[in-house]
Amino acid sequence: MNCQQIYDKHISLFEGIRCPELESMLTCLGAKISVYKKGDFMLTAGSPLRHIGAMLSGHAVVSRDDILGNRTVLTVLSPPQLFAESLVCAGITTSPVNVEAVTDAEVLLIAFDKIVSTCPSCCGHHNMLIKNMLRAVARKNLEMSEKLDHISRKTTRQKIASFLLSQAAKAGSSRFDIALDRQALADYLCVNRSALSRELSALSGLGLLDYHRSSFVIRDTEALQALLESE
Repeated sequence: MNCQQIYDKHISLFEGIRCPELESMLTCLGAKISVYKKGDFMLTAGSPLRHIGAMLSGHAVVSRDDILGNRTVLTVLSPPQLFAESLVCAGITTSPVNVEAVTDAEVLLIAFDKIVSTCPSCCGHHNMLIKNMLRAVARKNLEMSEKLDHISRKTTRQKIASFLLSQAAKAGSSRFDIALDRQALADYLCVNRSALSRELSALSGLGLLDYHRSSFVIRDTEALQALLESE
């Protein structure tokens, strides 16, 4: 395992920990890198929860299926985001969600019991590790609040506008890519795929945005913002 490469990913769990210290911590934590192909499941609903994952490369989606088999995408994972940390911190032992790679991906897996139990080799940094874990859980709650803001909009067009404006803000540019295909985006926004495609086409026809597959360019930020304020 290349410690420098992991350090350079700026994984939130290791904030404030230098590379030489990180190397010994990774050994004590029993960390390992797993490689997934597009379409592979990193975690499946009903499986035991023993590890926290940190995205090193690629993208994945966290989803939940209802009793009828309808899928809801809860969040999108990109490097260096964590997954399963909120679940294991809550004491949940069986996963209620699926985590699926939507591209080829590498993930750093860390045993949760190694994080919460003290280790003689790296105890000097263990308090920082736990603080970082709490901070990561708080950030995950903020991400879920952001999704609720999108899906609480009244119309499909407003949900799209809210989502795309937030993505542009994160990218710091009106031109950006998203990690979701059209079906996954519809599942994330809790809308019908046909309605999503229809509204994207309409917004493009109005000159508010351009798009091709998962690449977007916002042409009129003020007009998209006005859509949200028209509620």
